[in-house]
This record gives sequence, C-alpha cells and structure tokens, in this order.
Amino acid sequence: MQRSNLPNQSGIYVVVDGEEQVWYVGRAINLNARWNGKGHHRYKQLSRANNKRLYRIHWQIFPPDQLSEKEQKYIDLLKPHLNYSRVRTYARKAIQPNQEINRLLKTLNKKTMLFPDVRSVVVGYYTDVEENEDEEASLEEYICIVIAVHINDESGLILNSYNKSLSKRGNNLKGYWQANESNCGALDPEIQPALIPVFVIGNIVYEFVCFSGLIDKLGDYRSSLQNIQIAGQSVLALADLDILPTLITDVGIFSLRSEDYMRYRIPDLQSALQLNEFF
Repeated sequence: MQRSNLPNQSGIYVVVDGEEQVWYVGRAINLNARWNGKGHHRYKQLSRANNKRLYRIHWQIFPPDQLSEKEQKYIDLLKPHLNYSRVRTYARKAIQPNQEINRLLKTLNKKTMLFPDVRSVVVGYYTDVEENEDEEASLEEYICIVIAVHINDESGLILNSYNKSLSKRGNNLKGYWQANESNCGALDPEIQPALIPVFVIGNIVYEFVCFSGLIDKLGDYRSSLQNIQIAGQSVLALADLDILPTLITDVGIFSLRSEDYMRYRIPDLQSALQLNEFF
C-alpha cells in the first residue's frame, strides 16, 4: 500500500516484496509518521532496490503497550532478512581528479546568458622544472596550462571547488588544489604577490588566472580562437599569441594582481595548439 495511506495509529508493520518475501518487521507509535518522508532508517536501503523488488507494507494495529511483544513475535515467526542486520550506508564516491578537471573545463566552456560567446580561454602553456624532494638530484618537468577566466567563475565555480578540497583529509596524490604565489617579476618585497589557484594532476598544472577584461575583449577576436581537446573536453584556446600583448594592455586605473601575472607570463607562453601532444 502507499505509505501515505498508513493509519495514524500504533501498530506493527511488515515490509514484503513482490514475491511475498519478508524483508523487515518493525513497530511504530504512529505508523503513518514512521514512514512519512525519508525518515525511516531503512528507507534509503529499501528504496534503492524497490524497482526490482516492488516492496509493499502490511500493517496491523496494536495498542502501544503490546508493540514490543508483537514485534518480537512476528520477527521470530517471519524471520525477515534485514532485522538485526547492519543498516547499509551509501556514501558518495569521492570525485576523482580527472573527473573534477573535466567538470571544470566543461562548465568553463559552456555558454550562458552572462557569457553568450566566450567564457574562458586557454591562453597558452609553459614548462617549469622543479627539484623532486623525494629523490636526490632529480628534476621533474611540469606542463603549466594558463587559462583566463572571468571574475564570476573565479569567485564561484573555481573557489567552490578549491574550498571543497580543503575540507577533505589530505591530498589525493594524483590531483589536488593549491594557491601559487608569484611576485610577477617585482623585486619590492612590499608588493603583494599574485595568488593563482591551480589544479595539479601528475605533471599537468592548470592555472586559472582571473582576467575579466581579456575575456570581454576576446569576443571581438573570435577568429583568433580555436577549439582544442584537453583532458577529454573541447575547450576554447587562443590560436595567435601575437595579439595577446595588445589585448591585455591596461584598461583602467586598477589592475588585479592576477592580471599582472598574465602580463608577466607572456614571454614564457607557447601556443595552446601544441597541447594536443600532451593529451
């Protein structure tokens, strides 16, 4: 019967499947309230198999002072499968690093009313070599992909993903978020460094650089953009690096440190069209 049709009275309930196999026996002061919504401790476990087993609930009204006795009687008689068994929990599987970067790239290249044409652009890439602390005199090369994003996505999509990763214990060795600091070539220690959120998977580093002015301008340079494949996603990339210095000239009095970082990186950048060889 429908759970909503259970009476607002005390009694014993029996959960059976389409073949009359008994799965659970329980008691309730109010049968309707016990099964209302998703509050029952076996609800998730039963609902996952309901399409296959077609569960139904039988019930019998008993006064409250008889519930314990009657419940035990029916358990002994019917021997339900789930009584006294562990309540199974279904924790969501942890998002794998490749799934997370795939999701980010897919969203950042999805057109919306706010971004009808260009939302993010892979500006280019550069290589970086670091000493491997685990192995003496060992050097490791990183492919650093520079992606220009709008401030709305940096403060929303990217920051949310970054903050979620901080709530987990430890870092997945195959992928993690971190904030890279750069002095953008400045020698003055008083100048605040640029903080760039980066997602690292193996030797691939995705740098998300907030530069709303560049994103806005690229809508007028659509012929200089091209779709390429990165991490299984089609993303928009700058095909002509030569126009970049012109596009990122100062447009106002205020300049974000992330914009300074982009200007600082220009001499290091190589064409994003060459990234296909790494994927």
